[in-house]
Amino acid sequence: MKTINIIYWISTVLLAALMLSSALPSLRGDPGAAKFMVDHLHYPPYFGAFLGVAKILGIIAILVPGFPKIREWAYAGFAFDLIAALYSFIAVKDPLGSLTLFPVFFAILIVSYIWWHKKLKAKAYADAVV
Repeated sequence: MKTINIIYWISTVLLAALMLSSALPSLRGDPGAAKFMVDHLHYPPYFGAFLGVAKILGIIAILVPGFPKIREWAYAGFAFDLIAALYSFIAVKDPLGSLTLFPVFFAILIVSYIWWHKKLKAKAYADAVV
């Protein structure tokens, strides 16, 4: 159970940090982030703030214990966010070199999700044995 917890928490904290690092510039009203979203990706100006709020809520959902259905939706939302971001970069014809970290981002998300389920199963097993 200790190994499961370590892997789960490392991957989940990395996922939360990744999402937080992309949410904060939009929420702070960083002009560079707004310019990137509007001029480069061609999103409407309000979309960055919307994504920022959604990511903060998702971070809370995966870090707060309990509420497994909400956590499932948060993981799904993060997957949709990463898929949409990858597609957006491809659609505006960014060079392939700028996409090199996406496999790492997806790996962090997948590891956190899988090990969360392993953690749930291990806890259920421990509760059943006692």
